[in-house]
Amino acid sequence: MTITPYKKLYLSALIACNLSLVGCGSSDSDNSNTSSSSSSSSSSSSSSSSSSSSVSHTQVFVDPSSRLHIGDSTTFEREKFITLHASHTENDWWLGTNDASLGGSALMPEFVETYDVYFGRDTGGMAWQLSQIAEDPARPGYASSADAEQIGGDTTGWYDFRTDEQGLQMRAQEHRNSQMVVAAQQHPYWPNGTLTGQGWAFSQANTADAPFGTATGDYMGLFLANYFRQSEGEPGQPKPKYVEVMNEPLYDLITAADTPEDPAKIFEFHNAVADAVRKLNPDVLLGGYTAAFPDFEKDNFQRWEERDKLFMDIAGENMDFISLHFYDFPIFPGGANGALVQRYRKGSNLEATFDMLNQYSVMTEGEVKPLMISEYSAQTHALDNGPWVPYRDWLIVKSANAMMMQFMQRADQIEMAIPFFTVKAEWGRKSADTPYPSRLMRQQKEGEGETGEQWVYSELIDFFELWKDVKGERLYSASSDRDLLVDAYVDGDTHYLALTNLDFTEQPFSVNLPDNIQADSIEVKHLYLGDEAEAQEQRAPIVELSGLDSFTDTVVIAPEASMVISFTVNDSNADYTVDKRFAYADRYKQAISSGEDINFQFNGLTPPANGKVTLRLSLGRDHGLSLAPSISFNGQSLAAPEDIRGDDQYLDGKGRESFFGTLEIPLPLDLLQADNTLTLNFGDDGGHVSSAVLELYESEQALDTL
Repeated sequence: MTITPYKKLYLSALIACNLSLVGCGSSDSDNSNTSSSSSSSSSSSSSSSSSSSSVSHTQVFVDPSSRLHIGDSTTFEREKFITLHASHTENDWWLGTNDASLGGSALMPEFVETYDVYFGRDTGGMAWQLSQIAEDPARPGYASSADAEQIGGDTTGWYDFRTDEQGLQMRAQEHRNSQMVVAAQQHPYWPNGTLTGQGWAFSQANTADAPFGTATGDYMGLFLANYFRQSEGEPGQPKPKYVEVMNEPLYDLITAADTPEDPAKIFEFHNAVADAVRKLNPDVLLGGYTAAFPDFEKDNFQRWEERDKLFMDIAGENMDFISLHFYDFPIFPGGANGALVQRYRKGSNLEATFDMLNQYSVMTEGEVKPLMISEYSAQTHALDNGPWVPYRDWLIVKSANAMMMQFMQRADQIEMAIPFFTVKAEWGRKSADTPYPSRLMRQQKEGEGETGEQWVYSELIDFFELWKDVKGERLYSASSDRDLLVDAYVDGDTHYLALTNLDFTEQPFSVNLPDNIQADSIEVKHLYLGDEAEAQEQRAPIVELSGLDSFTDTVVIAPEASMVISFTVNDSNADYTVDKRFAYADRYKQAISSGEDINFQFNGLTPPANGKVTLRLSLGRDHGLSLAPSISFNGQSLAAPEDIRGDDQYLDGKGRESFFGTLEIPLPLDLLQADNTLTLNFGDDGGHVSSAVLELYESEQALDTL
């Protein structure tokens, strides 16, 4: 059954898509790690969620008797992962009301309550309030504290006492706004003479008592201290929990700037802002630098040295969290003569990025710094300067599902992960026919064959439809293919098995439970790219519901698709616990020279009696260089994997500029000791081993490792 009540009546839409690209068509790419070349073969997308198959297929295991703890994270935290890049007060919820929106003026509660969604981030409210506040006559270049107190008092009072429908709805949903992130933009926050709406500019002074950026931080502190509820019983909306010092500063101030700023100056600015904010708001958490493109490996890791490492060295200790943005580029005009290429984060690149950042954090601060993923999904460059099309939403949703599944595998490290889905975003419209691309809502007339001004859900709603019911305690689950991501939860009698296929071809798989447990009431929710349209270019995502008689049936997941399988079992008692953690080597970022050993130590470990261990080696190398070093762990040789997570990153020359990804190697449990030596040796020069990490599962009983 296809779920369609919120979607357009017709699935066809004309898109500009280069059919030679993997993902635009239905081609596949081998992700063998031994060569820079990739072979492609044709494969059609399947709209069937289950079928019989004699093809060798993936095995998925889930144990309803287990409880998996990832650090201190034991449940599916919807307030952390099922989020929207919006607040409960923004005007988009009421723009075009009077029955011009799905749900009428009750759009916000209809959406967040139906899909159990939490609010995530606001980058506009603080800027608008700045445009209303005068300069302090006694402190040139600083916001007026008297104005902040007066306007802030009016704002909190109005929020608390307004009796119109908008006010009632905001207060009714404010519990979904308790983890809000607010962020500054570059202008006029960066002190360079840019005027505020009241005709003054932030002070550029740089003294011992007031370092460069203090005036900006002072305003942000006044905003947080005066425009929100400060304690229980006071008026006002909930106070933001997180503050990003600035949104994507290096892109605007360095990469795209005519006169680039010094990165060190920007990072010192972060320190000054954070110190000023904390003077008035010791309860908020400060972070940065909100990297737009964390390409650590760029220019043989010079990008890491000049930006990300430098930030950690200058401001890392003063930050409560590190903030990052991750986007897939599935249709990026970055090839020769503007040809479209694909540059994916999902898969091994995302793993390598996390491991390198975390390892450096452990080496310098003794712990993994909490991570804020305040934007993620896909940038759809080749389709952004045209009308809305459903295929564009598919590109965004499939990336969001894959990345979120990877985030959830390190749930204890993530403060929050917010897909960049706006509400209506009329503020970003380029022309009458060119709306902002990543929107939860579209006007009905934007759909092929549709008319009308009403705002209806875009295909981005499929993300929330897929995850609508998932909740509960985390279960131990595993997949025999690292390209089939799995996660599992139990809530009462209902179990949820979530899967995402990173492959560009369909994957048949079987679900296995322990021998003494049988499943019943099996329902499959399958989100995939449909093929109902006559032409390849007119395809749209589909959410299909079906049932299985038992887990003896083979299930088929479509290319880059996601599933949630719900079921009950005859025995769901929690019998044992599995604890997952990471251990980091003593060194990182080691240059590769042909024939020379690279050594790492993992010392002070307590080897688990039961469980499993995976050695994670992350490499940054030019395409064509070997990804298969000789590997020795405590003197025993290990084989480099034949496959990596996700695509091979080369994609027949249409992929990333170089390889940066993680090799995942099963490690015999009895090989692990308290102190351990890892030795690598490559047969060619170039690039770096960026990190070496052990992923450990410690179980109270023997563990199925597939």
